[in-house]
Parts: sequence; C-alpha cells; structure tokens
Amino acid sequence: MSEIKLIPLCRKTLIKCILLSLLLIMPTSCEQETVEPVIEETEKFSIAELIQEKSYWEGSQSEFDSSFTTNEEGNIKSKEPESSFSGYIKIRARNGTITSMKSYTNGYPDGDFFEWYENGKLKLKSQFKMGEKHGYFYIWTTKGDIYSQRYFQNDLEDFGRFENEGASVTGRSLASLELAEWQGTGSEFYTKFAGDPNRGGTLHIRETEELYTGTITALDDKGNKEAVLRYLNGKYNGRISKWNLAGTLWNEAEYSRGELVQITLKEGELFNPNQIIDLSEDSTKVSQLFEE
Repeated sequence: MSEIKLIPLCRKTLIKCILLSLLLIMPTSCEQETVEPVIEETEKFSIAELIQEKSYWEGSQSEFDSSFTTNEEGNIKSKEPESSFSGYIKIRARNGTITSMKSYTNGYPDGDFFEWYENGKLKLKSQFKMGEKHGYFYIWTTKGDIYSQRYFQNDLEDFGRFENEGASVTGRSLASLELAEWQGTGSEFYTKFAGDPNRGGTLHIRETEELYTGTITALDDKGNKEAVLRYLNGKYNGRISKWNLAGTLWNEAEYSRGELVQITLKEGELFNPNQIIDLSEDSTKVSQLFEE
C-alpha cells in the first residue's frame, strides 16, 4: 500500500518543480529581450521664439520709408501687407555703413536701439519694453563726448542717477553743438543750414530751425578755403573773411550782431574808407557804395 501512495506524490512534486523552474527562467529571459525605447532629441527654442517668430529687414532709409509707417509714439507697421511688424531693422547709408538698428515686437519698440554717425562713432543707444522707455538712454557727440545720459523704468525717468547728465544741461540742442564749428562745400552747406545773412536775412539750422551761432568754413569742390563766416543768433558777428579762386585773401570785414562795423580788406587790397568813387563816367559803380 505504501508503494502505491508514493508514486502520485512524486509526480506532483515533479510538476511543481517544472513550473517553478519555468517561473525562475521567464524573468531572466524577459530582461534579456527588453529593448530600451529610443528618445529622439528635439530642437530647443526660447519661449519668445515659440510665441512669435521675429523677422529681419535691412535696407536704406528711403527703402525703409517706402516699406514701413511709424506714428508719433514710434510704433511701426509694414505697408505690404499692412500689419504690425515684429523683428529687427538695420538701416545702411549709401556707402554701406550701418546708421541704425532697431527692434520691435507687435509694432512696439522693444529691445535695444542704436544709431551711428557718418564717421562710424556711436550716436545713440536706448532701451524699450513694449513701447515704454525702460533702461539706459545715451546720446554722444561726433567726438564721443556725452551729450545726454538718462535712465527710465516703465516710461518714468529715474532722476539723479547720474552726477553728470552731459552737455544737454546747457540747454543747447545736439545739432547746435555739433555745428558750432562746421566746414564743408556749398552743397553740403544747404543740407545743414537755411537762410542768407548776406542779403539781410538770418541763418538757421535746418534740422531744428534754430538761429545759428558758430563758425562756418566754406570749401570749394577741391577742398580749398573760400570763406570763414562767424555768426551770433543767425547774424554775421565778428570777422568775415573770403578768398578768391587763386587762394588769396580777397575780402575781410568786421560785423557786430549783423551790422557792418569796418571793412579791412577789399579785392585783395587794404580798404580806404575815405576813397572817392566817381560815378560820372560809369553809373554801374553805384553798387560799390553798398558792397562790403
């Protein structure tokens, strides 16, 4: 009887052993066959770039004027298609040098603004945040001196940040300081100034319409000196000197606030105020009575 009972027990044990072995083997085989998932790397963008893609425009001032419109607040729109502009604008002069760089978001000035003089020196740096002045505002002269330095937060100026705010505290405009001693040709003269004191008028700075105070050295197309003219509030003031084509000092006179005081040199000769002009034979000489 005992032998008959042992056989079934051995079979059950054998089955249990087989099942247990399978269970032990399966986890091992699963771990060996497991394949790690491949994670593809994606390009990273800043939040600003994800929200809105900015454009880039570059051209001359005339091309800018034909492509965009700006209002009094400095907001900008593209003409075709008519929409608020977001992006960066770089303007170049005819010779290819950069004159300004600007940044906009949805038409609002937003970021850093720069302007340069024709000589390549930085003229202006300003900072905006969605149309509001926010940050440092610097203006330099052509010589690199500080004309103005200010600081804003959310369109409100933080007074007293700088001990020296620059030459602007004198009350003179940047244009009047820049043109206080100017030299150039006739064609260049009329881009900077308007008026003619020689005909009884006054001389103005074209950009600001201020009466001009300073000294102008006029050059011919070859760079030779034609005249040195001194002004006070738009009128001749001080010594006025003129040269002929041969480079000889030809005429010279003294003025005070637009009034002729003394002629010292006329047609290359010392002027004699007591000379007698005979009009009996040539009536055209009457004009000499009214010349400097």
